[in-house]
Amino acid sequence: MPGADALERVQSAERMRHSLPMFLDRDDTLVDIAMCLGAERVRDEDKLSYGLLVVSVRPSGHDDRLLAAEGIYRAKERLFFTREAEVEELDFALGKGGRGQQDMLLAAKLPGGPGVMSASLRTVELRTAGQAASGGEDAAAQKIPMAVLQLICPAPRDYCTYITIATPSVYLLDSYTERLAHIGRTFVFEAPTPLTEAGRAPTAQAAAGTSHGDGA
Repeated sequence: MPGADALERVQSAERMRHSLPMFLDRDDTLVDIAMCLGAERVRDEDKLSYGLLVVSVRPSGHDDRLLAAEGIYRAKERLFFTREAEVEELDFALGKGGRGQQDMLLAAKLPGGPGVMSASLRTVELRTAGQAASGGEDAAAQKIPMAVLQLICPAPRDYCTYITIATPSVYLLDSYTERLAHIGRTFVFEAPTPLTEAGRAPTAQAAAGTSHGDGA
């Protein structure tokens, strides 16, 4: 947040925490949140770049990372493409997958292990109180396009890390996808400690390591 003082940053982070239930399940542990607010050049024009990054971990109880990633991929594949008449096959250096009308899904080969990467376009409907013709209050609906990008990385065992980016700046989808891909290429899990080897869950601080150098 360029120009914001320490108090403004703290207040902004607190407001973001109140909206996190839309990103987190009941058993998730929040590791980190960050916000990008600025401008990017798009076709010789400065466009608003606004995004929220959420890093969380979720217990899974797996022993095999590849099987865990495959299960996550198949679940998302059913969610995204069950009603799609035709799905385009994708084959990138990062991984293989498919793309439908609103969703892209990849089984990713990352330096830190197998992962599942997805990008989805959705329309979010916000309702605000407006004045009806009769003088009473009426709920006015405003539809806002939203892009949601996610990278899921199974840890060596017991839990998965979820890296989620949400942005209304859908015209910057390619730019945000590149940021998420960079996170995937630089993401690492800490080496097991005697505590984690004994089967106890890692702390939120030790659960995942990722670079925030992109500003995402």
